[in-house]
Amino acid sequence: MIEFQDVTIIYNGRPVMDRVSFTAQFHEKIAILGSSGAGKTTILKLIVGLDQPDSGRILIDGTDISALTEAELRDIRMNFSIVFQEGALFDSLSVRDNVAFCLWEREKAPEEVIESTVKSLLNRVGIEDAMYLMPDQLSGGMQRRVAIARSLAGCRPRMMLYDEPTSGLDPLTDATICDLINELSSGDPTKRTGLIIVTHDVPDAIKVAERFMYLRNGRIQFDGGLETLKSTQDAELIKFIKDIL
Repeated sequence: MIEFQDVTIIYNGRPVMDRVSFTAQFHEKIAILGSSGAGKTTILKLIVGLDQPDSGRILIDGTDISALTEAELRDIRMNFSIVFQEGALFDSLSVRDNVAFCLWEREKAPEEVIESTVKSLLNRVGIEDAMYLMPDQLSGGMQRRVAIARSLAGCRPRMMLYDEPTSGLDPLTDATICDLINELSSGDPTKRTGLIIVTHDVPDAIKVAERFMYLRNGRIQFDGGLETLKSTQDAELIKFIKDIL
């Protein structure tokens, strides 16, 4: 379980998060909504220990991760796979080597295992034919798929974390990425790989999530299911979700 307990984080003298508290189970499918600068991506970074709160605690399965060493954080991070906005691929490495990177560095896997695993992952995301292309030869949608494949290499996450995975994509590619996200988090609701998706795209959020959190002014202003979201009386939130009303 993920627990945020009165988490505050300040950037440049401004509270990006202000005493934020929530809990989430690993099998949940959660969308974090909000405008740019609302602190959505910060939540993902805090979950995996890339940022530290100025006050409050973040617990993963009861362990306060702010007190952990980098070596100890590595074990915590194995619970998650994170897909950053724009994919964040290594420009100097081919698609194959981007996906294989974690297998080399983390798993020290034999070459034949790496080859088989990379092919399997690229086939899973539907771009095995792009194995030997470079990132600058890929469309935006293909780069996102490579990023997802890379995030799956070397670990079997309990939860996927997505930072604006459909930003800037055309409608068809957008739909393909949403379908892939759903596929990776399908199955028995109590046993599946869960997800947290950070997005300002409300229609995409409802395609993949079952629980919705809305951030404003560094605080969670809404946390609930789709029907409750649609019936909100919060005037600003109504404007934000107008595309699904």
